[in-house]
Amino acid sequence: MKSVLCLPLLFASYASADEGADRLSIDRAIAALNELPLGFALFTGDASSEFDRLPNTKTRVFRVLGKQEDPAALAPIDHPLVVISHEPWGEATITFPGAPSHPAVEILNPRIASAVSRFITSDVALTEGTWTYKNDGGTTQTVPLLFVMKKEGDIWKIASLRVLAPR
Repeated sequence: MKSVLCLPLLFASYASADEGADRLSIDRAIAALNELPLGFALFTGDASSEFDRLPNTKTRVFRVLGKQEDPAALAPIDHPLVVISHEPWGEATITFPGAPSHPAVEILNPRIASAVSRFITSDVALTEGTWTYKNDGGTTQTVPLLFVMKKEGDIWKIASLRVLAPR
């Protein structure tokens, strides 16, 4: 009888392991909003967003991802090309023949970041986030965001993005 009572504790450890992987996947999906070109695979088919409600900024700061200083890197290729960044938590970028070989660009300012995720069901989560802009005068402007994330297959996508009133 005691062993039957301990079974929920055993299964709870597996649920928390999946939840940790899901949180990481959600954070990566939201962080991808800081990269151009913006992938439409980040959003569900029926997604809605309020990007147009974010403040307009006079200046933006970008960084080219990967080694793109060599003009030959932008030439058409006839075989798959893999570029691995050598930064902490580096990423691999694969370019296939016939695909546009334009470099990916990361937006450094303004920046979108995720914070706390709360799981409503196993495939729907509410995630708080922020849009942060640092102007030349050293002033920081922060706008709170709310994401509704939906799991499609094994991938978390943005179903809704809402701009919230400042606190």
